[in-house]
Amino acid sequence: MDGLEDGARLPTVRELMRSFHVSQAAVQRAFGVLAAQGLVSSQVGRGTFVTRSRGVAERASDRTGNLLDSLLILSNASMNQRCALVQNHIVEEMATKGSKVVQMSYHHTGHLLDILGSLPRFDAAILQSHYENIPVRLLHLLQDKTTALTVDGHSLSGVDIDRVGTDWEDALQMGLQHLEELGHKHIGMVSLDAMAQPILSVRRAFERAGGDPRRDLRLHEPILLKNVIHPSQNVGGAVEEALTELRGSTGMLPFTAVILVGISDTLGVSQALEKLGIRVPEELSVYVLGHHDVVTEHLDRFTMAGSSHRDAAERLMSTIRNRLAAPAIAPQIVYLPCSETLRGSTAAPR
Repeated sequence: MDGLEDGARLPTVRELMRSFHVSQAAVQRAFGVLAAQGLVSSQVGRGTFVTRSRGVAERASDRTGNLLDSLLILSNASMNQRCALVQNHIVEEMATKGSKVVQMSYHHTGHLLDILGSLPRFDAAILQSHYENIPVRLLHLLQDKTTALTVDGHSLSGVDIDRVGTDWEDALQMGLQHLEELGHKHIGMVSLDAMAQPILSVRRAFERAGGDPRRDLRLHEPILLKNVIHPSQNVGGAVEEALTELRGSTGMLPFTAVILVGISDTLGVSQALEKLGIRVPEELSVYVLGHHDVVTEHLDRFTMAGSSHRDAAERLMSTIRNRLAAPAIAPQIVYLPCSETLRGSTAAPR
């Protein structure tokens, strides 16, 4: 990096995998760390480029002081606890600097657009999007209303807007590797039935892993929970119904381990497994893709991989400040670092 000029294009992920003999997840993790430091930025369809945005932001901040005085935070009414924690962290930080924050939760996009039209201009805005699609007209209006717009989540593609989110495919690879090392060959997946890009990408990566001839895995087709609109509501009943349909005459599931995706209500999952008489981890190992500091997603019981809300809040704010200091830099896609926490919900299959 030190020998590369600002704007230089980096090798592709595949080229770096071949050159350094590392996995795709390792390369993407490295890109995420560099992007978080403001050293690189990714542009959809073009590649990853060297930027010195962090240095630019720091120098500009030294010259002009606090560039962020007003912030608008928008979230859909279906936001989960993780989104609320991110907001709380940001509001506390802004309050210590005497800055102004407006938080809005919306259900009807048309109504939101009417309200936004009458609001004053903000220095920056954060749009939290994880399980729903974002109308382009909403993005355009927010771009007109702010200098720096950042999306919390990766539910966008082909749009030149700063985004911060978790590389859930990286977390999935951690889960598959852990279960594989324990000796599991038959692995299932239970997913929120959502068309959000992060969830879709994890399901597709799961299906690809099942077709990898280098891995001796038998991956079951992902189970999509029916009638679950919110990731923390009605999950238990949907899980119970789905697993009941899968159990054969012997009462056994077709897999010895399962990975949960996009589900915040692990209490509901626990209750469903208890009703079905499925013991964890003796009869079924359970692995969660989620957020380490959101207790409802793991209950201090489930093994998991993912990111933290604190990291998300800090990266959102640094991305906004970089944009305010250097509006001309290329849009950034920042991947939060993933880590794994082992608990008692996974064990070797019987």
